[in-house]
Amino acid sequence: MVARIGATIDELARDRDRLVATLRAAAAPPAPPPSPVPGPVAPAPQPPAPARRLSIEEPLPAVPPSPASRVSPQQVLLGLGALLVVAAALAFVAVAWTRLGLVFQAAVMGTVTATACGASAWTARRGLRATEEALAGAGAALLAVDLGAAHALGLWGLDGVPPRLWTAVSCLTVAGAALALGRLTRSTVTWPLAALLAAQPVPLLLVPAGAEAAAVAAALGTALLDVIVLVRLRPVLAPVAQVLAGLAGVIAALGGAAVAWAGTTVDAWTVTALLGGAGAVVPLLRREPRLAQRLPGAVPAAGAGAAVPAVALAGSLARYDVAGWTAAAATGVVLLTAAVVVVRRPVAPAALLPGGGVLTLLGGSLLALEGRYGVLALVVLAGTVPAALAAVRLPGLRPRAVVAALLCPAGAVLLAREEGWLGTAVAGLLGVLVAVAGFALAAVRAATPEERAAAGAAALATLVAALTTAESGAWGQTALQLGLAGAAAGGYALVAHRRDVAALAVADLVVASWVAAAGAAVETPEAYTLPAAAGLLLVAVPQLRAGPRSWAAEGPAAGTALVPSALVAVAEPSALRLLLVVVAAAAVTVAGALTHRQAPFVVGAAALAFVVVGRLSPYAPLVPRWLTLAVVGLALLLAGATYERRRQQAREAFAWVVQMR
Repeated sequence: MVARIGATIDELARDRDRLVATLRAAAAPPAPPPSPVPGPVAPAPQPPAPARRLSIEEPLPAVPPSPASRVSPQQVLLGLGALLVVAAALAFVAVAWTRLGLVFQAAVMGTVTATACGASAWTARRGLRATEEALAGAGAALLAVDLGAAHALGLWGLDGVPPRLWTAVSCLTVAGAALALGRLTRSTVTWPLAALLAAQPVPLLLVPAGAEAAAVAAALGTALLDVIVLVRLRPVLAPVAQVLAGLAGVIAALGGAAVAWAGTTVDAWTVTALLGGAGAVVPLLRREPRLAQRLPGAVPAAGAGAAVPAVALAGSLARYDVAGWTAAAATGVVLLTAAVVVVRRPVAPAALLPGGGVLTLLGGSLLALEGRYGVLALVVLAGTVPAALAAVRLPGLRPRAVVAALLCPAGAVLLAREEGWLGTAVAGLLGVLVAVAGFALAAVRAATPEERAAAGAAALATLVAALTTAESGAWGQTALQLGLAGAAAGGYALVAHRRDVAALAVADLVVASWVAAAGAAVETPEAYTLPAAAGLLLVAVPQLRAGPRSWAAEGPAAGTALVPSALVAVAEPSALRLLLVVVAAAAVTVAGALTHRQAPFVVGAAALAFVVVGRLSPYAPLVPRWLTLAVVGLALLLAGATYERRRQQAREAFAWVVQMR
């Protein structure tokens, strides 16, 4: 340890020598000019330049960097010494108190404490800062030990004083002594720090047990005092006071919320008023220039100052059952609306928005937990007002506000249906009307940020409405809702030129037709395949204009329309179906040939051939064998006679089909 102290002293000495040498070199005057040499022409002597003086504004020459500051051995020794002295005092009180008289031990402890405090003042006047602070810390700790021991061991009957009261008196004594000593030795930082720390629990200790509202008031008062003393404290102690004020504020907020929700009615409303008043005092304190830089920003302070009283207010209103829950939620909606109205002011929305959000959330949660879905539906529907205002007045929040403005009515409809205020059919119809409004808004606001938000909210409303109606088995109503939403989505897709939305709209319409057919117990395959084919063909219309290959455009539609019907026509013969399938296949084949499109030509011809072969194959065993042999022989003779010509025609036909698009 001694070697480390010596090394530190040598290092400081070398730094001092380097700094002194640098300052001397910078302040030294220039060398005098040489004496003139006699000659024919003697130049005029130049006046000597004045010695350059160092200025505060002029930067000093570069000084080699000193090593990083670290805890010195002196500080370690002083800290350990003070800690050991306090530990010895504790051991002396705990062990030796019974062996010696109380008065003697009290005199010893008082003498040691006074000696530590006096030595701190003496070293302060000698400029020994580290020793001064160490002795001051030891003196403050010894004073606290003295007061605690006096009560614990019954000195002068002090054990009869209630512990809570004696603790408060002890803290006040330590704080008063520290303040007095701090005025005597103004260079000591420990004394004001000890006074600040000792004064923290005093207000809470003076509050009677069970006075919950008074405890919250005491915590708020402590926080206020910590903020006020910021203007009188030394800069080094300001962060400590800030932390203590924040801690007291957090204790007051948590305790106040707990009292508002679980305490008596009087305490709940008292605490709500106290927290509301505290939230209003913070902006007033920020008007003091010396406090404005050390308090939280205006926006965070306003938000916290409104959210905490809102929690307490919700708890106070919660004890009035449905009326209180509804009042809390309604008040929150009103505050949210006011926040949108006064959005041009920076601080007011920061207070109204958290307060309104907390009240709405807590009030709505209480209504939902108790199954009051009807009242909750009214609250959710009222939430459309601030959402719509935000969508109009706040461009930055417009997409999210549009989503909220569309989903609030949809949610209100579902809640009203859950309460029994609306029937399933009416609820589904209202839900799909919200979806239609969303698609219309998306069409009007095409190419804007809120377009996709409105379309997404409308799609979600459609899905929820359809699922709600489908749960009751009203398939016709479900098909109608899907059809309305699909038509609205299709109109939006045409206006905004959204091919993906157009495909989804067509799919929605196809599903609507399927749901309607299934609800009517229709088993005809064409009732399902033809709408799908029409949808595929409708989606392929833009591709037909661009002229792509037929298999990517109308091919899927032709296959969906003809292939299932051809299979059914062969498997389950029916004169009407057979006639319609043959006519349709022939028409598609001819259309493909005339338009030179490969997919409809191949699909139609294949379906026609499949139907013909399928319908004639049952009659093959009925043909006489000799007739079969004769037909086959004549066919072979004809093929052999015209082989070369037919071969050339087959190549031309194949090439013609291949050349189709």
